Amino acid sequence: MTTRRSFLKNTTAGGALFLMGNAFTAYGDAQAATAKTGNANPAGVFVRMPDESSLHKLTWMAYGATVQAWGSNGAFGANRLIARKDLMRIAANLSRFEPVIMIVNNAADQAEANTLLRQVAQEPVSVQTDHYEAGSIFTGGKPLPAIQSNRIQFVIHPLDDLWIRDTGAVFVVDAKKALYGVNFNFNGWGQVNTGAVGWKKDPLKAVNGIEDQPIARDQTIADFTLAHAPATKIATWLVMEGGGIEVDGNGTAICTESCILNPNRNPGKTKADVEAELLRTLGVRKVIWLPGSKAKDITDGHIDFYARFADNGHVVYTLDPDPESPDHAATLINQKILQNATDVTGRKINAVPLESPDFSVLQPVVTARNGWSRGSRNFNSHAFAAGYVGYYLANGCVLMAQFGDADADLAAFETLQRLFPDRVIMQITTDGIANGGGTIHCATQQQIAV
Repeated sequence: MTTRRSFLKNTTAGGALFLMGNAFTAYGDAQAATAKTGNANPAGVFVRMPDESSLHKLTWMAYGATVQAWGSNGAFGANRLIARKDLMRIAANLSRFEPVIMIVNNAADQAEANTLLRQVAQEPVSVQTDHYEAGSIFTGGKPLPAIQSNRIQFVIHPLDDLWIRDTGAVFVVDAKKALYGVNFNFNGWGQVNTGAVGWKKDPLKAVNGIEDQPIARDQTIADFTLAHAPATKIATWLVMEGGGIEVDGNGTAICTESCILNPNRNPGKTKADVEAELLRTLGVRKVIWLPGSKAKDITDGHIDFYARFADNGHVVYTLDPDPESPDHAATLINQKILQNATDVTGRKINAVPLESPDFSVLQPVVTARNGWSRGSRNFNSHAFAAGYVGYYLANGCVLMAQFGDADADLAAFETLQRLFPDRVIMQITTDGIANGGGTIHCATQQQIAV
């Protein structure tokens, strides 16, 4: 069973360098057409969002899981420190390959983060080639460069939570390799009125036990990252999150209708409206639309939990094999669409499944290794994000999650190893982040090298 982030009322108190020339030449006709209609971005340039496998300057993260966002008890509040340790585990392992900027609320949080960093830096690299060892980093036997703590820079800025994929700016580049960034007007996954005519909050979220959470601080994160980068801001009317779009870097995107074509974000807007704005802001010329699911989780079905572009025309997608799971039918629909899809050039998508782990297997493992009492409410069965598609590509590596279902964990590892043969695959535990309903990808945002 695959589940996603749902802030439940009864659980909480409150390396390959990308080639610029070919990519831009590929959509020259679209540039010309856009220029003729006046549909240019405010800077008067054409930009594109490179795929995640492109060379990064650094990774942005946010030391969230704050009391105001997660509460102080229940399945979220009780696991705040575990989630924060996960954040530092991610940052530490990324530092082997690229710099990380970690946004923290204050000096006290920075001190706590440094303490956790020292702890996770002691976790060994497993020598095993065929199975994960508890408390280690599994690489299938491949050696790793050392953790470089000096590559992790802390910057103080007010924040609410850790989901910087959604709250941070989305970085794009122009043909001259100048850096831009888009602020997609984060409104808490549809919870705050944007002022757009027809905006409507979805009452089904409350019915399904999904609570609003504080977002005022997180609404400042995109502009903060743009100023710090620095990058030229591209403004837009489009309301969405970074986790709501996946791109191949050459003009093709995958999105869910339930997220972007939703009155709680973009009321009155058609697919054509959205696609035109994605062309202007991200250089997207074709969107593969999946239906998604409204109000089943706080994100309304973000694409980065269900389908991601890999190298050489591959798309990996979540396949939930459990017929009793609420996600089973949805992932079969996604499978059919992706198996029949083509990219912007007309090339058929090569769709590769990543089967979800078995909840009945992983739950006791996760419960035991975190010291939770059996039957406690610490394991958030309604929101635990058990899916392998939420990996993150950094320079020369892939960072992915391990959930405790040994067979599924290894199968997912081997699939990504085949798809990314020139990268080191690192598999780590992120139980706290998963228990909060998110993935490694949700907690990271790449800043492209220019």
